[in-house]
Amino acid sequence: MRLSVHSNDSTGTTVLSSIPLLIGDIGLQTAGVSPFNVSNVRALLTGTASVAKVFAPTTGDEEIPDLSATITITIERNGTGTAGTGALILEEVVSVGVAQTTIAPLSVSAGGFPPAAAVTAGQIRYTMFISVDNPLSNLFEFELAGPAVFNGIATAGTT
Repeated sequence: MRLSVHSNDSTGTTVLSSIPLLIGDIGLQTAGVSPFNVSNVRALLTGTASVAKVFAPTTGDEEIPDLSATITITIERNGTGTAGTGALILEEVVSVGVAQTTIAPLSVSAGGFPPAAAVTAGQIRYTMFISVDNPLSNLFEFELAGPAVFNGIATAGTT
């Protein structure tokens, strides 16, 4: 089992953007997997990120259009630590309406079934990213405000 803690409290102020931010990076050990089980490895991956929507006007008193922002969390296998370089395991997209002022912690759970070649390498890297597509960035910012954690465990066998 491995865990990655990007933040363990609610004091974060990292502004999120459309450029994915790496918030979790783990390496699951598979070096001891029997040759008979390399095709039977499963990975359980979980992560949580707390996001805050912050009013940050940069314009005058113009009418706010009814547009939604989207928060995207992705998990990849064996990438380089840059989004899009690994095999996509999970993508969760959450729509946030303009009138929505609070966002609950976002949690994801995924199952991974790595190919035998990845298992025999001895370690499988999993990464978690978060990004925001925010058409109202002149009025609102989204911040990685609180705990952001990523956990994983791998097991081998058919039962």
